[in-house]
Amino acid sequence: MSIKLTYPLTRFNDWQAMGAVKRAADTRTTEELTQTIKLWADHNQEAKEFLPHLKEMNPKHFGLVADTIELAHRRSILPKNINMLGQTSAGKSLLGVLLDIFPRASKENPNALDFAQEVINNTDTLTSKYFLWQTTGGILENKSVSEHFKAAKPLVEAFAKETLEHPNPYSFAEQEGFMTLVKSVIEPAADPKKISIVKDALDAISNKAMLHVSSFVESKAPVEKIKDNISTVGQVTALMDTSKGLRDMTDYLTKNTNLY
Repeated sequence: MSIKLTYPLTRFNDWQAMGAVKRAADTRTTEELTQTIKLWADHNQEAKEFLPHLKEMNPKHFGLVADTIELAHRRSILPKNINMLGQTSAGKSLLGVLLDIFPRASKENPNALDFAQEVINNTDTLTSKYFLWQTTGGILENKSVSEHFKAAKPLVEAFAKETLEHPNPYSFAEQEGFMTLVKSVIEPAADPKKISIVKDALDAISNKAMLHVSSFVESKAPVEKIKDNISTVGQVTALMDTSKGLRDMTDYLTKNTNLY
């Protein structure tokens, strides 16, 4: 027997850590998420107008809808914030624009919404809002990069840790850095097969060298050759002197031939 909710079931506490975070798994049932979205709609006209389209979506994306509406209604005491409820040039709020996109993307480009959920699961609320704002230009509906989103999903946590380590309450620099990495792997020129081994490359070089992600995923090198180089790069970086900075190992991984 289902229980009738009297208030939305939320995921975000009043006090939120800044930077890279690891949120607990969303344990809300489909019925609880449906009720939560309807309860939010009682207080938001755009969410109310969205309700008839909820049935057009894959239920696995109901959590993203609920999280997005909750993020829009979260107030921030920080000097910087993204107002998801204010009217945009599109004639509706950022929340309204996203709620228009989600039903189409859920059907036509589900990997993009899976990726968006992964961002919310691994970043602070400000970065999640920033990401959602940056995706309203059509990328979530771009089916040509569907495989890119799928291959890049496991990289979200690493990208967050790389760029959000030193949160600045007065600047969006960290969020911009995070989005730079995200955009580098969902560019049409990127190779999904190479995106899928970025994490292997990052793990191999550890914190002793650098990787230029966009050059790596857009390189013309055969994937098997790159995998071969990944298997040896750790031996090279282990010998490096990092006192004067980190060396870029992108060329080694994409151009090295038979160096053992």
